[in-house]
Amino acid sequence: MAINERLFQMLLEKNPDTSFAMEVSFPFLSTYADAAPLGPILELRVQDENNALTRERAGQSVEYWRATAEKLLSDPEAAESLFPRFAYAKVAAEQADLLLKRGYAAEAEQTLRFANEIGPGSPEAVFRLLNLLNEQGRFAEALAVAENTVRTLPPKDRLRPIFGHNPGLNGPLLNAIEALKRLQKGK
Repeated sequence: MAINERLFQMLLEKNPDTSFAMEVSFPFLSTYADAAPLGPILELRVQDENNALTRERAGQSVEYWRATAEKLLSDPEAAESLFPRFAYAKVAAEQADLLLKRGYAAEAEQTLRFANEIGPGSPEAVFRLLNLLNEQGRFAEALAVAENTVRTLPPKDRLRPIFGHNPGLNGPLLNAIEALKRLQKGK
């Protein structure tokens, strides 16, 4: 992904007075300094102070993801299809990464929790939430999230179209559970 980020940086350099908006599926960390969530996309190189990332704007982003989760989960067609749910969960997890890196940990956590509701088993959503809780020393909560994810993980036949022939999310989750149990015991 480094080449994509470099190409994007070149585009930014050629257009120094222009802000951009994009859906982030892989983070371009070099763009985070002046980025802000804008619904399901990120506004990059925010120039208007009113659109800058503040605690209030971070809260609006959390509210967007709460409403999106509610809408997706109440729509029978969307609730049955993992593709849109995992796509939304990934986008929410990437926005949570921005919030976390910009110092809005509580808002990042809430966004990750919504991402996990939207796409249970989304690797980006679940492992980012586990890492956040782990880094904060909240091992019991992280363990509960991991164990709940294993319990609520969609069946492999539903995951195959998304992850391929052998969707191996269970193994990394079980490894995470064992590691969290050791951390909880202080080992």
